[in-house]
Amino acid sequence: MPLQFITEFIDKKIDKNPNFLTFTFYEVRIKLDLSEKETDEFLRLSRTRLENLNYKVYFTGAKYIYDNKERIVEDNELLVAIK
Repeated sequence: MPLQFITEFIDKKIDKNPNFLTFTFYEVRIKLDLSEKETDEFLRLSRTRLENLNYKVYFTGAKYIYDNKERIVEDNELLVAIK
């Protein structure tokens, strides 16, 4: 999977909302048509890029605080990143 593809995907997300990013199962597995193995690689590389951009990254089932509320990364969300 080309890094350019991941960079462009993340940059589009940042353009929409630079403080809160979410990657849904539908976006990654269905719209991008990635296999399970490709999805794992996509998420791993995305996490690295987002952490380098000073985001805190959370995966399905993880708890996080946003807008002073404790939340959980839902089952239909693969990744949440907060600035």
